[in-house]
Amino acid sequence: MGLVLYDIFWSHFCEKARWCLDFKRLPHRVQRVNPFTRREVTDLGARGDVPVLRDGGKVIEGSAAIAAYLEESCPDPPLLPRDAAGRAEVLGLEKKCDEELGLDTRRVGYQVALENPALMEGTLLWSRAPKRWLNGPMRRVLEPRLRRKFTIFPQEIQRSRDRLRAFLPVLQERVAAAGFLVGRTLTLADIATSSFLDPLEIVPEFVRDPAYAPLFAWKRSLARAHGRRQRTPWLSGPPPPGYPRRENGWRG
Repeated sequence: MGLVLYDIFWSHFCEKARWCLDFKRLPHRVQRVNPFTRREVTDLGARGDVPVLRDGGKVIEGSAAIAAYLEESCPDPPLLPRDAAGRAEVLGLEKKCDEELGLDTRRVGYQVALENPALMEGTLLWSRAPKRWLNGPMRRVLEPRLRRKFTIFPQEIQRSRDRLRAFLPVLQERVAAAGFLVGRTLTLADIATSSFLDPLEIVPEFVRDPAYAPLFAWKRSLARAHGRRQRTPWLSGPPPPGYPRRENGWRG
């Protein structure tokens, strides 16, 4: 049956899992998940979050668990350094990314998207008439749901901004030395960080801040070198079309 990755194509947590699979050159099939019903994964007995990897009768939930499973089942090429100290450092950074960076960039990214709905066209909203005319009512249904699910409220948004402004310089300093977060080759820490930084490409307060320009340049260069698609940076003008998007939206 082979490997099947259940994902929502714009999710940065799913991008982390896709990158791990591609890095290890593992053939797999992508099963798109409806973001509203999540039936594709709940039918597997999973909670409903993505990504989910199915390997025969095994169901692995979450990007961290998927990365660990792939590293154990297919150790080459490695996502983790061979030495114990290096492995611990990479896993510590991955944990920080999973528990803070990924959640914070998603929260502030969604806040910007909710304020600029054009950014959601082709994903959660329709981009073409006649269904595009339904985007107004759809937004009124979507917004409270998204805010509850991802705790997108003023106090939490500010906390996310504060954590990002503390953590991004740490990441930038680490990559400045050797081009990678740990050691001198790509590791899971780089994959997680680069994937989770992508939502910030549409957050002007970060992507336009010269203080973080080297970090965004590193992220884009690394992603480009590994054939990853990225959102278009919102450096000026109206909201960019960005990546990812689908022309007719999920319910088209």
